[in-house]
Amino acid sequence: MIDEGAVAHIREHGTCRGTGEEKREILQGGMGFRVGERAEYVLITGCYHYDGMPHVLKALKGLIDRLNIECTLLEKEYCCGWMPLGQPAVMAKNEEDIARAKELSREFIRENFRQAESLGAKSIVLFCAACEPSYANWKGDTGLEVISFSELLDRYFHGGRLDEEVDYYAGCYRFRRRITPQPVDVSAGLRLLEKIKGLTVNQVDNNLCCYIPAHLEQLTGSLKASTLVTICSGCYYNLRRRLQEKPQIQVKMLPEVVWESVQDK
Repeated sequence: MIDEGAVAHIREHGTCRGTGEEKREILQGGMGFRVGERAEYVLITGCYHYDGMPHVLKALKGLIDRLNIECTLLEKEYCCGWMPLGQPAVMAKNEEDIARAKELSREFIRENFRQAESLGAKSIVLFCAACEPSYANWKGDTGLEVISFSELLDRYFHGGRLDEEVDYYAGCYRFRRRITPQPVDVSAGLRLLEKIKGLTVNQVDNNLCCYIPAHLEQLTGSLKASTLVTICSGCYYNLRRRLQEKPQIQVKMLPEVVWESVQDK
């Protein structure tokens, strides 16, 4: 059954975790993100990443500033509903709950669209991979463009330098097939890495799912470098957890590597 308490919490606070005050304190107070200001791009950060991977969001903020991208956060960013509502419904294979979770996601996402439109934005930028499928379903409800953080950076980033070798895993996106029939384009991530001089990129098979044990074993067995880069927030958390017994392998999100490439050595 859909957790009605979670639905009420999102309607009241926007986020599915806490009241949103800690999130605003970290992103606005700690990192300096603009909030509720007129801007061309509105960044949707998700409910978990402000304290789950603050160093990644800090790197993204550094790139936004360095590349002079006009970007803001929303005053009250609404959860897409995937973690508290959609994922439990999919795991339970409850078609009625899956359908209701989709409609609730539409309600919440429309609130984000409305706020972004009122700020004069042209685009919604998604950081969280778990949010993306729901936005893919409802992007027809707005005139706003909906893009990933990789697509945003690809438009403004013209090159850096990093004398390093990395393995790149975009993710398989299997879970999203239960949420949306819309295809996902992950090509921008590779384009970004290819703009970094001195960087050797080994592509990992994206048909492998890091949540399937046999696939994970094959994936880790194919790694050639000491750094594994991904654009999927879910894969990032899972790979870091699963690779704890291999401390020689660092797992990074793409903004970290792009940010490193523009630092003075």
